[in-house]
Amino acid sequence: MENRDKTRREHERDRVTGSVDRKTHAGAYAEAHLSGIESQDDEKEEMFLDQRHLIADLRKELEAANKRNEDASRELDLLTREKAEIEAAMDRIYRSTGWRFVTGIRKLKSRLLPPGSWRRRLYDSAMMRFAPSRESNVARTEEVPSQPAGRVASAVPFTQSLRAEPPYCSIIIPVRNRSMFTKACLLAIEKSVPADKLPHEVIVVDDGSTDDTPALLTAWCLSRVNARVLRMRQNSGFARACNEGARVARGRYIVLLNNDTLPTPGWLEKMLELAAVEPQVGIVGSKLLFPDGRIQHVGVAFDEGKNPGHIYRGFPGDIRPAKVSREYQAVTGACLLVDRDLFWSVGGLDETYENSYEDVDLCLKLRARGCRILVCADSAVYHFESVSENRHAHDFRNRALLKSRWGNSILCDMKSWYAKDGVGEDSTQFEAHQTYPSEEERCLEDLWRKVYRGPFPQEELVAVSSGPRNDCVTSKIVP
Repeated sequence: MENRDKTRREHERDRVTGSVDRKTHAGAYAEAHLSGIESQDDEKEEMFLDQRHLIADLRKELEAANKRNEDASRELDLLTREKAEIEAAMDRIYRSTGWRFVTGIRKLKSRLLPPGSWRRRLYDSAMMRFAPSRESNVARTEEVPSQPAGRVASAVPFTQSLRAEPPYCSIIIPVRNRSMFTKACLLAIEKSVPADKLPHEVIVVDDGSTDDTPALLTAWCLSRVNARVLRMRQNSGFARACNEGARVARGRYIVLLNNDTLPTPGWLEKMLELAAVEPQVGIVGSKLLFPDGRIQHVGVAFDEGKNPGHIYRGFPGDIRPAKVSREYQAVTGACLLVDRDLFWSVGGLDETYENSYEDVDLCLKLRARGCRILVCADSAVYHFESVSENRHAHDFRNRALLKSRWGNSILCDMKSWYAKDGVGEDSTQFEAHQTYPSEEERCLEDLWRKVYRGPFPQEELVAVSSGPRNDCVTSKIVP
């Protein structure tokens, strides 16, 4: 009996305890549920605040963009009015009696005294001989064009003849040693560019040559009326040499040309024709061929690593892409034509580069301004390539500098060009000569015979005409 009562009491106690435990668990569940709801509310509130901040930032950016747009519109209106005023002023000048009179005199002079004729040379000689002051009317010191910020402009002493009409093109040739290649290049220019139809000057920048190049250039300069020579006291690099030549150039167009090239007839006229196609053309490059006729350059493209390279290098010179004038991101400075004012508007060649990639940098600078970079397929120039010593010594540094400046704007287009033209990329595996031994000079003679149908001139450079001696004496530039 006592055992049954004890068992009943224990059973009732367990029932009561279990009920209390269930209530406790239910309360804990309720609290956890409420806590989760509160946590979700906090997250939603934070998201709402973030969205409000984001909306506020976007409104500020929109207001700033609208303000910039208004400023740009006002500036565009101002420039438009200024352009209209300038065009109106130029129109008044062109319709003036004085302008028509001067234009008629110039046309009559060109008809009676054609450039390059013996009558014109006699006239120029008489004008220089009987001028009141030779220093004030015949010679002058070139002014250095405005230079980019951060660069100190140094005066370049250079005395030159002032002729009635400035040349249309200034061909700038930086040289260092290898006088035979320089001689061939200069003679090829005389044969391929008619001075009577295309007034031009040739400016050779001797970049510290140590062979017989100085003597060669002295004889050449004193026997040609359109020849000019600058001498650098020491080797200063491709960019500096080209810039110094461009500073004294008088032509509307600047043509950068390597001395290890052999231009073919019509090369310059075709480049000028392409440059005049539209105002947006900034630079025109030439098709460069190795002496055996294979392609050295028909444009510069970029691989997947954003490294520039000569597309179709080593291919046969008669493939279809080499017959079509195209727009590329860059062309080589071995043969490059650019408007002189446009050249200096971006500071010329950047002398931070050392003997490579400064030409690609120039093209990218002009492309950033909306200019087009074209390759003229009808202009052919043979190129021996890398005749100068230590030509590629700084390629790694220069490539890194180029990619650091233009990495965000470079288009990796090399594969797309190969795909567009249906050409296998692996066909371009080709290595050119890095140095040219003495036997390559015989190759130069053979190439001359092939292009100009005659033996290579072995005599010294002498006067090509009986005209007045060129009084454009060379000058020295201190780097």
